[in-house]
Amino acid sequence: MTTSVTSVPVAPTPVAVNPAYFDVENNRELALKLFTSYYKMHTNSGKLMDEVPPFFLIKPDFLGDISFVTRGSDKLIMDYCIATTRERNGYVGVIKHRNPKLQYCWLELIQMPFMLGDLISENNKAQFFYLLSQFVEYAKLNPKIYGDLMAEIDSDKDLALMIREINKIGEEINPLLQIYKIEQLVAVNPNWPPQEVKKMLESIKGNDMEWCEVFYECLMYVMGRKSTF
Repeated sequence: MTTSVTSVPVAPTPVAVNPAYFDVENNRELALKLFTSYYKMHTNSGKLMDEVPPFFLIKPDFLGDISFVTRGSDKLIMDYCIATTRERNGYVGVIKHRNPKLQYCWLELIQMPFMLGDLISENNKAQFFYLLSQFVEYAKLNPKIYGDLMAEIDSDKDLALMIREINKIGEEINPLLQIYKIEQLVAVNPNWPPQEVKKMLESIKGNDMEWCEVFYECLMYVMGRKSTF
């Protein structure tokens, strides 16, 4: 069993979970009970785990004294996650994974909201592609700033497919938006100033996830005509 800092997967919430976990103003006792059982007693199955949703948020200050963490590696992860979450005035995201064959669960933690510059993985690509889709929409409405990404979409089938797929992956965040506000899940300046765009480009560059390389080349081609970059 391992515990590490990763990013939140987007998945439908099971019906049987306790909805009180989603109350970020009042879920302290629930979270502490879960963490004490998992980190101190090393319990990874049972009714308590069954009631835990695949993902929920908790305020970092709710964790307080983390004496319930007994393993040094777990404590380092918890300390890091709490510290970085406080820096962004956000939440600790708790992810529950389940091994259906062996019937045990494990927890992973992440600092929220997701921000450009965070490490991108399969687990958080919905948030990342959501931000990409927001930039595409912004560029569409403001072509004079960063270039017209849509100028050739009617004639370029590959470009049209790429934009559709980016939007499709970004929409995977929608189930979580039924529970949390968008600003609790992702953070970006909606006016897309150059520093945010540069962070986005750095996140895309060299990323081997599907569409990233192609999208990066497309952005470089379109924005290369502008003096902004």
